[in-house]
Amino acid sequence: MLFHEAVHPLWDVEPLSNRRSLAATGFCLIVRQHATSQMILAAQELDVTAATLVRPTFEALLRAVWCTDGADDEWLEGFLSTTPEALTSDAETRMGLSVDRMMLAIQGRHPAWLLETLNELKARSWRAMHSYVHGGIRPFVQALSPMPEHELAGVVVNANGMLLLATQIVRLSAGVASPMLPTLHSEHSRCLPLRRNN
Repeated sequence: MLFHEAVHPLWDVEPLSNRRSLAATGFCLIVRQHATSQMILAAQELDVTAATLVRPTFEALLRAVWCTDGADDEWLEGFLSTTPEALTSDAETRMGLSVDRMMLAIQGRHPAWLLETLNELKARSWRAMHSYVHGGIRPFVQALSPMPEHELAGVVVNANGMLLLATQIVRLSAGVASPMLPTLHSEHSRCLPLRRNN
């Protein structure tokens, strides 16, 4: 809770007036809502739903990174352009790349530590995330026998890490420096993933 209280004021910024910044900020706001929800759900011992949010949180974070540098201008324009068909149906304005294709598209465009972080999170949790999102055996078993406390703590730690990354992206998208983030990470290190050199 204290970590979230420290982070949320840092979001009081406006994105630069370009499509790339707007799209990255929008996806970061999704990360913020999901990560905050995971903390609340974990506190209420709603562990299945807290764990289920890992994948959409990860995908929103990856899309934010991709929109910052990786997505082409044509995709951004199409995604942010509302069409009558998109407004009156369940359709997307413009579908994005798959997770694997986004991961390839951001290679070489972002710091190595960020790519390593995203790759590690995906490698360690993708199969489990898939099971949760699609109502597979993992959430089924967990609904019958709650998640061990240390595993639920891991869900919250990962959510907090994704929130911290999204905070950095949203501030970059506003053209604002974030010199306080390493200090924030140190002060709240018990509820965050280990820090990579960045």
